[in-house]
Amino acid sequence: MVKSAGLLIAGAVIGSAVFMSIFHHNLNSAIIENRELQAENEKLAQDNNNYKKNRNQLSTINKIEVVVESADLDALDKVTEKELERRVRSDLRVVIGLKVSTFAESPHIYQQLLSQKTYHAILDKDYLVNIKTMLLIQNELKVWVIAKDFKRPVM
Repeated sequence: MVKSAGLLIAGAVIGSAVFMSIFHHNLNSAIIENRELQAENEKLAQDNNNYKKNRNQLSTINKIEVVVESADLDALDKVTEKELERRVRSDLRVVIGLKVSTFAESPHIYQQLLSQKTYHAILDKDYLVNIKTMLLIQNELKVWVIAKDFKRPVM
């Protein structure tokens, strides 16, 4: 009787541990997907607002597309990548509505805006971002950046 009660309790504990691990995995996946969808929604809303403001001006920059690549061998996780994209796009928001000719005359100014820039507190880490490529196609600015972990110097 005692053995069977012990087996029953052990089975309940093991079963609940398995259930909690599955629940945690599903919850984590849902949170990551939610953050990705929020970032995409924010980007689309911003693009829509910019389009509405500048739809009659064909020679202005209306959209910014950011691609984040990892400088390290291991890739960045989706949440970090989306947050870096959002912050870089936010920093480059000053070029929206700018005439293409003005941007083409001095692209180095906008490259320096993100050169060796540090973004703090992204999932408790800091990242150093450098521009790899800036490409202006019609009225869309595409920016490729390289991000790596920022290690603060120890004094």
